[in-house]
Amino acid sequence: MSEVKTASAPFCKACHHPLDAAKAAGCKDGFDLLVCPQCGTVTISPFPTHEDLIKFYQDYKDKADYRAKQDKKIRRSLRRIKRMIRLTSGNRFLDVGCNYGFAVMAALRLGLDARGIDIDGAAIENNKKVIGGYLFSATSVEEYAAQGHKVDMLYTSEVIEHVPNPDAFVKSLSTLLAPGGILYLTTPDAGHFAVPRRLETWKEIMPPEHITYFTRRGLTHLFEKHGLKVRKFFFCLKPSLRVLAEKI
Repeated sequence: MSEVKTASAPFCKACHHPLDAAKAAGCKDGFDLLVCPQCGTVTISPFPTHEDLIKFYQDYKDKADYRAKQDKKIRRSLRRIKRMIRLTSGNRFLDVGCNYGFAVMAALRLGLDARGIDIDGAAIENNKKVIGGYLFSATSVEEYAAQGHKVDMLYTSEVIEHVPNPDAFVKSLSTLLAPGGILYLTTPDAGHFAVPRRLETWKEIMPPEHITYFTRRGLTHLFEKHGLKVRKFFFCLKPSLRVLAEKI
């Protein structure tokens, strides 16, 4: 794996509170783990740039192939999307970071006008062949939002912890959602009771693949900044944030 060049991370990626690089809560693979004193969100330091992350993923040979888990993932997506349907009258569905399109397949089964986007061009090409060419686009959420698209339901699972600019990511999610639209998001939970005291031993700590580890407080702050109101955090035995939010 190639070396990742990095830039400093002087502030929390959730609430923008200043971080003290001298007060790391641990270290993993050469990256310090900085815990925000205000919201508890964990940010790695030094923080990778967008270009560094592109290079990292190009060189990353151990990418998981989730197609073997297709049936399980579709069933889970069906349960989650049904919750979203009950909260909005709209029919337009978008999966941000759709990977191999399991949530899109589930949404189609439920009769939704479903689409998926991902920056992984190989996964998108697979989806176009297997599921439907017009349903998928190889693009970022920022680019997709800038094109003027609007949806009623947004789904994004295990994505935000990877992105170099969570603020721009959530802003784009909010831009895409029509008023009253529903967002379902999942990400590792740095504030969960099951997270070990020695933070670097938590299995989700894997920089520079995961670069920001949110808490309920941090995610709520970030959502509210961009006009998204948390409707519910789901209880999870494992350290996972699963949240429903509404565009207000």
